Amino acid sequence: MVTSVTDDAKPLNTYVVMGGTFDPVHAGHIKSARQLAEVMDYSCIHMMPCGDAYHKQGVTNAEHRLAMLSLALEQEARLAVDARETLRDGATFTVETLKQLRQELGANAHICWVIGTDTARSIRTWYHWQKVFELANVIVIDRGADALDMSETQDWPATAIKDKTIFKQQAKGCFIQLALEPVEVSSTEIRDALYKQESVGDHVPQPVMNYIEQHGLYRGKN
Repeated sequence: MVTSVTDDAKPLNTYVVMGGTFDPVHAGHIKSARQLAEVMDYSCIHMMPCGDAYHKQGVTNAEHRLAMLSLALEQEARLAVDARETLRDGATFTVETLKQLRQELGANAHICWVIGTDTARSIRTWYHWQKVFELANVIVIDRGADALDMSETQDWPATAIKDKTIFKQQAKGCFIQLALEPVEVSSTEIRDALYKQESVGDHVPQPVMNYIEQHGLYRGKN
């Protein structure tokens, strides 16, 4: 059910999560989060590194990834770290994280999970994926000419919304697509460059580079 918006509608308690491995966090991640905050007028985007990334092999220790993300966001007024998945033992599933957030924030909170189009197309492989929409909204980030077609979301148990104001009044069960500037680099490319001892330019914040060098990350097996 979509809640209609009136002139005296009160803003809902809001929690927006941009999850990822952040291995390592780079300027593209930060740029996307900043843009999301600006485009949607969110006061805070919570960047959440996954813990035991059951869907990816060879991921750097969660303690390192969390430390690097914390360093990268020290000067970011509208971005914050949510470490809860790194503190959980075993595999971390989105639906379990959303259950915890819903319990903490209440039934009426506007909770959003942010994903890219590639992830959106594979969402059916997630653990209890349909329950994600019972607990939260989804923001699909389109970075270029790769937007989801309506036919690709027909079986999503969610309502597509285009109006940002209306979307922000929904507690759960909706999704919106947003076009943001393309990210120019990937974590994979950065890891490869660091392994080869090549420069990564300004794609990695300096405090993060200092941490990488201090701990000898990405020079081989971490």
